[in-house]
Amino acid sequence: MWRFVLYSVLALSVLQGSFAQFSDVFDEELFIKPLPDRFVYSYFQFTTRWELGKNDSLLHTNLVSRPLAELFHHFGVQELRLSFTYGLWRYERWGYPVTDAGPGAEVWAWFDPTADRASVDRRWKMLCGTLSGLFCASLSFIDQSNTFEPAYSLRPQTHHFPGQGEPILRYAALPREIVCTENLTPWAKLLPCRSREGMVSLLVPDSVYASNYHSLGVHMRKLCADAHCSEFQLEVKQTVNVVQDLRLFGGPNWSIRKLFGQGMDGSCALASTSNVYVDVTDNTYDVSQKPDETIQSVRGGARTELHRYDVKHFEMVMAKGRRALFNVAVMDKRDPNVVIVAGPPPISAKRFILGVGQERGKIVTQITNNHWGPLDLVVFENIPWFVPIYLHTLTVRHGEGKIKPAFMHYTPGVQRERPYGLEVGLRIPPRATVELSIDFDYIFLKWQEYPPDANHGHYIPSSIISLLLPSARNYTSVPREASLFRESFNATQLSGYFLQLRTESLLLTLPTPDFSMPYNVICLACTVVALAFGPIHNISTKRIVAKGKEAAKASLSEKVKQFFRITSDEEREQEEEQRAKEAAATAEDLNAPDTE
Repeated sequence: MWRFVLYSVLALSVLQGSFAQFSDVFDEELFIKPLPDRFVYSYFQFTTRWELGKNDSLLHTNLVSRPLAELFHHFGVQELRLSFTYGLWRYERWGYPVTDAGPGAEVWAWFDPTADRASVDRRWKMLCGTLSGLFCASLSFIDQSNTFEPAYSLRPQTHHFPGQGEPILRYAALPREIVCTENLTPWAKLLPCRSREGMVSLLVPDSVYASNYHSLGVHMRKLCADAHCSEFQLEVKQTVNVVQDLRLFGGPNWSIRKLFGQGMDGSCALASTSNVYVDVTDNTYDVSQKPDETIQSVRGGARTELHRYDVKHFEMVMAKGRRALFNVAVMDKRDPNVVIVAGPPPISAKRFILGVGQERGKIVTQITNNHWGPLDLVVFENIPWFVPIYLHTLTVRHGEGKIKPAFMHYTPGVQRERPYGLEVGLRIPPRATVELSIDFDYIFLKWQEYPPDANHGHYIPSSIISLLLPSARNYTSVPREASLFRESFNATQLSGYFLQLRTESLLLTLPTPDFSMPYNVICLACTVVALAFGPIHNISTKRIVAKGKEAAKASLSEKVKQFFRITSDEEREQEEEQRAKEAAATAEDLNAPDTE
């Protein structure tokens, strides 16, 4: 008996120690916002926060996925951002997303400060290779030829202490990357509940990849408690942005089941909170369910009204502890013949290429300030090495006049080694449009450097525009110091609201050689070799023998005549043999003796 009691006490102590070992929490949130032009914006955020002490190790995880924790352990990373995006976010119509990302794949990381930059480059290359295998992407193509280190545009969102060195940044973009199910599946497997239950069960590939815009994101950062970072918090934030066209669903009314093909399969059992937020600011919608809470958020002069639905409370009260599909339906009360035009956002941008021929061109970035006051911003241009730009042609125009940049940081590119980097700080007057342009040359590449579909062209990554907005109109981003989406409610920031927006990625058609010429040469060479090889092989391996002249073959009529001739000759011979036999018999009869 005493042994049983002893074993029970030991088992309980082990279990308590195992539960006390990890101090991590997981939250899942869904924000749904109807857009003015019959679109619906859905934002998923899955946040895991893990408090680590002096004796804790990143290799022993609980809710945080171990492959992600190992990235910080092995490569000395302080912060990591990764995104896979398809489509173009339309700022003029949709406002600003919660998290912004450029088309294709983007990745940037801050490494621990060190004087050995070569080791940082090695770790950066290994990090990109690991992410490539982890998310089934083409990030292994990132190397020094497409990696840049911005000085002003991208800043870390971690704690900085006096006397602590600046982290080292590496940034790269692959605008040609195609986003597909092979990226979504490993992304979902990094969540505590994977794709079996909770809000992630709504991310059905058929619904996500049929949308007009979708973006997968991973943001990890290490928040240290002191300069030595002996105790810190590891924050892992996985996000999904989806924009869907309601006209494809048969009307302005929508529901979670209608948008994603099924209801929400309850909440994740490992999640501390599971909340759904529906934006009903316009008050032109009827919602099927009564919300658990109505939130009035005033932020930077902009008022927002949201309905909050607690999925765990729904399971406990409505479903009575059983698992049930959660669904929210919204009916639009507006007249379908009335088109609502939303007000323009404070700032928007466009980007395009000018020029005639394939000798020289110009990259133009148009930035429009719709705000009543001037705006200070930083424009970051990441130009590949195969697009040589000329710094002396950089101009910033406002109408007929020119604007002098406040500062400029330029890094010249090196062919096949380093891209061109340009950061320009400028002030845009109120209610004005500014054009930033720079000339470039078209160059010939080596034939091995062209993509398989060379005539499709080469992509130039999108520009990044960074600024602080004085107001939060059309602004939904989470504050940089916050972790959860609900922490953005009533989060007024006196210093301004940090915003990053990205322009279109450009498609550039470089001078392309005639790749059919090698094919033609190969075919011609093979034909010549075949024609020359055949006769030479026959002459060298066969003997020449003279043959006699063959008799001419008889025609069909002659064969028929000969057949009948042979037949008549055989009959004549048979008649002659018959006569000879009869004559012989007669002679024998005459020579026979008379016996009478």
